[in-house]
Amino acid sequence: MDQSVDILDLISSLLDAGDYKAALSVPNDEKYLSSFKDNCWDLMSMVIGKVEDNTMIIKPSLQGACEEFLLTIVQKAVPEEALLEFIEQIEIAKNDAQFSIVLTAVQELLKKLTIKRGRSLEWCLNSISTYIEGIPVPEYKLQGKERLLMENDAQFRRIIRVYSLLPTFYAPFVKELSVEDANVRTKQIISAFLVSLLGKPIIFLDLDPELNSKSEARQCISTMILDLCTLVRNIMKFLPYVHICHKEDTSSIRKKTSSDADDELLPYEHKEKINMTTLSGLFYATHSGHFEVPESAVPCVYSPEYTVNTILLCAVHLLGFTEYGPLHKGIILCKAIFVYIPDNCPAAQLSSIHYDLSKALINIAIFSHYEYIRKYAVNLIKSHIHKFEHKGRCILIKYIINVANHSGMIGYVISLYKENINEVFKQNIEMPSCYMGTELIDMIKKICHLPHGAESDLVELADHIITTLNFLRYLLLRDTKNVTGIRDCIDMLEADYLSKLRVALNMSKAHYEVKLKDIEESRTIPEAGVEISVNVGGNYLDKIPTDKKKEIIHSALNAFHLIEGLLACLSESLRIGRRFVKPLPLVPISNAQRTLRFYCQRVNENIRNTEAPMQVVATEHEEHQYEENVKSRILTKALEFVTKHGWSVDSLSQGAEAAGYPGISHGLFPNGGGDLVHYFNVRCNEQLVEQMKAWPKQDLKESKIPAQQIEDAIMTRLQMIGPYKSTWPKAMAIQTLPNNVPNCLATLLSLVDDICYHTGDRSVDFNWYIRRVGLAGIYKASELFYLTDNTQDNSATRSFVKSRIRDAELIQTALNMNPVSVAPQTLTAAFVTAKNMLGVNTLK
Repeated sequence: MDQSVDILDLISSLLDAGDYKAALSVPNDEKYLSSFKDNCWDLMSMVIGKVEDNTMIIKPSLQGACEEFLLTIVQKAVPEEALLEFIEQIEIAKNDAQFSIVLTAVQELLKKLTIKRGRSLEWCLNSISTYIEGIPVPEYKLQGKERLLMENDAQFRRIIRVYSLLPTFYAPFVKELSVEDANVRTKQIISAFLVSLLGKPIIFLDLDPELNSKSEARQCISTMILDLCTLVRNIMKFLPYVHICHKEDTSSIRKKTSSDADDELLPYEHKEKINMTTLSGLFYATHSGHFEVPESAVPCVYSPEYTVNTILLCAVHLLGFTEYGPLHKGIILCKAIFVYIPDNCPAAQLSSIHYDLSKALINIAIFSHYEYIRKYAVNLIKSHIHKFEHKGRCILIKYIINVANHSGMIGYVISLYKENINEVFKQNIEMPSCYMGTELIDMIKKICHLPHGAESDLVELADHIITTLNFLRYLLLRDTKNVTGIRDCIDMLEADYLSKLRVALNMSKAHYEVKLKDIEESRTIPEAGVEISVNVGGNYLDKIPTDKKKEIIHSALNAFHLIEGLLACLSESLRIGRRFVKPLPLVPISNAQRTLRFYCQRVNENIRNTEAPMQVVATEHEEHQYEENVKSRILTKALEFVTKHGWSVDSLSQGAEAAGYPGISHGLFPNGGGDLVHYFNVRCNEQLVEQMKAWPKQDLKESKIPAQQIEDAIMTRLQMIGPYKSTWPKAMAIQTLPNNVPNCLATLLSLVDDICYHTGDRSVDFNWYIRRVGLAGIYKASELFYLTDNTQDNSATRSFVKSRIRDAELIQTALNMNPVSVAPQTLTAAFVTAKNMLGVNTLK
């Protein structure tokens, strides 16, 4: 051998020159054999260092030569010594291309180590796990379909690329272990590794099939799950480990072990691999329904209650993250596990995990950055509560009221409590004890609570107060026989809640009106004297900019006015409940009260001494008119959201917020979307009348029908549906619901009566009925045709209307020939037709 030749420099120069064949021949040349063995590990590092992330694209032959060179080292080196060196190279790999070529070499080494493979495989898998955990995971706070953009992110692509290398690496060993007499410990080593891969970082990626069912990440995880099922056969054996890991995570004292003791641990006892995060990822994969799992791998060996409670521990753990990936997996897992909870589950099965789940969902619904996640959490709260019998529901609702430091969330669960009572009334069953007597009184004390009495911040508590007043008024009106005992609580409500609320309401209104006047008149007040803050779940946001203060004050005053209207309605219901009238008291601001703190603001001493004029309590008629005005403003704004949310409570809620009222104000509309459709119909009818008043008048004589004017009126009215054409079929369906039929029939009859009157019909005989019922039939038929008309300027609909009017003229002529004899049959047919076109022909 030529001692002057440095084998490292030789092979490096050959690779740099692109002479890959010569470089690969050096280890087989006898004159370099001794030098090759002496410098084997240095050669390994040098060759691996030649590979960069873009080598496969720019110089694919170079990467192939380096990979082949490493395999040559595997063949010529002592396997035990080579393995340690390759494991070190895995941990220090500078890029994924280096990781890839080392992984191929390690696989070949492990195939050679047939006797001591178990421990060697464990070392290799530990190094692979260390490398994967070092990959950073970015969080962009994207939502909905925007999440698809994440697949183009470099770091997310890197995670998927690395994960895609792993099934090929461990596949030969899984195949060997699929036989009955395979080494149990080796099985557990690979199984623990596969479970660890379901934790970080893959848990942060989107694996929802609805978003992208054929993504690389999903395909890779699907393969790993099937391989894990092949090795373990019973995934449910990991359930006890969930309890062990949960106990260790919540325990303040954790057992510390030395590295020597770690070596003696069983594969499933290594916390780096089997922990709450990895187990949560495992049970998300097997129970969410997002992946296909063999039924034999999830046998029903444990009781349903134990299985549910255990997997809910995983769900709660996922809900403890702030990132979208774990949160989404957590709520999906919750939804899937709720299926295993039987309906009307006994309250006795309310274990601690159900309270932890409620608390986790509350925090997400209030604080999560993601709107979709927040809404999903709110729905899960309702689904979770409704899984239990009424006693269990009340227990959970009381718990949420106690722990949720958020007015909107408390208001939401109060509405759920109201729905539960209403459900009992509708089913006409015996009232459960949890809604009666002392239980009801205890609940009322919880919800009718002002934390600081008359000094409470009504802006912060607005949603809570509005829902409470709605609930109390509902129960007083609904429970006419006092089954629940609500009427026995009237004196308590008046003394402990309503009187303090009136004081707080008057003080808050006066205060905010003064602040609004200060801003509008631009008084010479230091800026700090008009500061406003916003409270969310007990946390105060940063200072509000000056240009937003006026908007916030208006919103607060709107909330106060709404509370005032509801308070007046409730007071009237209380009077009826007591069977005597008690006037609403006027509450002036005394000198003592003037010293009370002002809410949501830090004010100067000169403001604190300002005299605040009080408003006189409105009359009952004025209160009713005010409530109607509030409803009108909310409904008008709600129409702007119909194209997005349809004729639904969501549109009402969005409309309330757009009008400056709390979203929970949709409770003013008991028929939900039905009230919104009715308002739209009434408004369109009024607009049509205003237009028809400007049309030329003509008298309807004998059998003459003003066909053109009727045609124009129907087309004008139909075109008002235009902006909501895509959602109108749903509106028509809503109108057929029993509680909406009276309003629907009234607006239809009002429409046809207005059309007949303003087109010249002044008849007072039998024709009055025939024309209106006939016109109603024409309008409803034209309405259905209009929804399918895609012609320009709706010309097809106009032709359809003209044809129906021409048919009506022929019918009118026939009736005029013998009106008396055909009157009974005509009226019967007319009313049957009216019922059919409204979709109520089956209603009793």
